[in-house]
Amino acid sequence: CAWELFVLFSFAREEQAVEKLILVELDTSAVSRLAQFNVSEAHCYDPNEEARLRLVVEAVSSSRFNDRIRSCAASFSALSSS
Repeated sequence: CAWELFVLFSFAREEQAVEKLILVELDTSAVSRLAQFNVSEAHCYDPNEEARLRLVVEAVSSSRFNDRIRSCAASFSALSSS
């Protein structure tokens, strides 16, 4: 989930975070969809939880959140290419 990725990337350097992640693609478009991630299009099952998470994201900035998730996708793409 993008929310959990954000938490991880908020408290660890990107290189460390990527090393700790294992991406299991359920379809072939997972990385490409993360590369185009936009928090304004992301939703949680629970609207109350979504509202709380959006407050946290906005405190850091939605632009930074998007950049972190997209950067994660680029790192996954680079790892899978090597």
